[in-house]
Amino acid sequence: MTASLFAPHPDEQTQLQALARQLEQGASVVVNLPGQPPLAVSPVLIELLKASLKEFGEGHGVTLLTSKRELSTAEAAELLGISRPHLIHTLLDGGQLPFRRVGTHRRLALTDVLHYQTERERQHTLLDEITADEQAAGLYGA
Repeated sequence: MTASLFAPHPDEQTQLQALARQLEQGASVVVNLPGQPPLAVSPVLIELLKASLKEFGEGHGVTLLTSKRELSTAEAAELLGISRPHLIHTLLDGGQLPFRRVGTHRRLALTDVLHYQTERERQHTLLDEITADEQAAGLYGA
């Protein structure tokens, strides 16, 4: 999978944590280029910074992929953390993820794979919350 991987050096951790705190408090970001007036960073780049800083803070690297990119089944399975056969037989053949064929090969839009992943994480979070509520109410055995 062609991608750009970014991983901060441990020496940068303090600086990155300070920036993350400032952004969460609503700080704006301005870029100063030589010979140009200061340029405010767009909201979408602020969100990209926040998301990246969150991952860096948890000790993860960040991979940047273009949303227009198509993935092979092997790449999509790797991104989702599942086996390729499960992806093909359960998600693709089961109609849970759209794909197109290029000859005999399947191709998936990165945006579709990321949307599926986000939805799956949302469902897992909801199930965790329901389980925690039932445990707190004494309805669910530990």
